[in-house]
Amino acid sequence: MTTKKKLSEQIFRLLKGNPTASSRIQEADIKLLVEQVANQMLKADYFQVNLPEGDTVPNNCMIFSYDSVPVTTYKTTLSKAVLPSMPISLPRNMGVLHVSKIDDINNPFVPIPSSTIGILNPLTLLGTELVGYEVVGKDIIFTKNLPAQSVTSVYIRLVGVDLSQLSDFDVLPISADQEAGIVDAIYKMLITVPQTDRVVDSND
Repeated sequence: MTTKKKLSEQIFRLLKGNPTASSRIQEADIKLLVEQVANQMLKADYFQVNLPEGDTVPNNCMIFSYDSVPVTTYKTTLSKAVLPSMPISLPRNMGVLHVSKIDDINNPFVPIPSSTIGILNPLTLLGTELVGYEVVGKDIIFTKNLPAQSVTSVYIRLVGVDLSQLSDFDVLPISADQEAGIVDAIYKMLITVPQTDRVVDSND
């Protein structure tokens, strides 16, 4: 887990090895780029959904997509995946908006209510092709052993807060691989910007 502050400091340290680049780049510029590159990497989109009367959704919500979340066998007949980030709390566990096979995203797995996986599995899902899942903390527990069906990773979409609304010290909804990718992308971007150019500030 990381923050805008940590990533921008890491990138700024790398830039110090290139005096030309470091002399014209401010940390505030790097934080803005962290937001932009992270949004691109997460394929961020605005969260728009109609909920039943009485249910509310916080302002400034975004949908973040994760293309390849590993799945492992769990208790022999089940499987599980660890959420790449923690979604916000929404009615009916809608913070975990979508889970599916990577190559079949139009047929999502079936979300089931908390603490009912042991009841629903044998009654409704075990004898069918449907795969259900329950969110337990940071884990997603599936009703079938997906690795045994040659499914070793899944596609997940989570609802989180717009990155521009996060402070320098709030945890970003990115995985370790994405963290490294953001640092590398921004570093390469900044060392190749012509000296006469500069990062465009959000107030410009």
